[in-house]
Amino acid sequence: MGKVQDHKRAAKVKRQREIPQKAERVDRLEIAGEVEETLPNTMFRVRVTEAAVEQMIGKVLLGTLAGKMRLYRIRVMPGDTVKGYVSKYDLTKCKITYRVSAGPVQTF
Repeated sequence: MGKVQDHKRAAKVKRQREIPQKAERVDRLEIAGEVEETLPNTMFRVRVTEAAVEQMIGKVLLGTLAGKMRLYRIRVMPGDTVKGYVSKYDLTKCKITYRVSAGPVQTF
């Protein structure tokens, strides 16, 4: 190969090494809970059963569907086990990101 190709290949390898790894999000708290009640506009009352922070366990949050759950209109009914996250800025609302089909919830 010529000098130009070697130079481009070396630059590409250098760029690939400099890509930072994905950092863990520190502005959200992961939770798992059970849907108690369905409300209008795809909103739900979610009772937290597992959380990264112990003070969250047992609280009832106002939850909404997030991302692909809303896009593909995933149905969530009372009694369903769900996973989601709470912003550290508003601890009364949560976003539901996953509906667990059956069995116990996986811990974080």
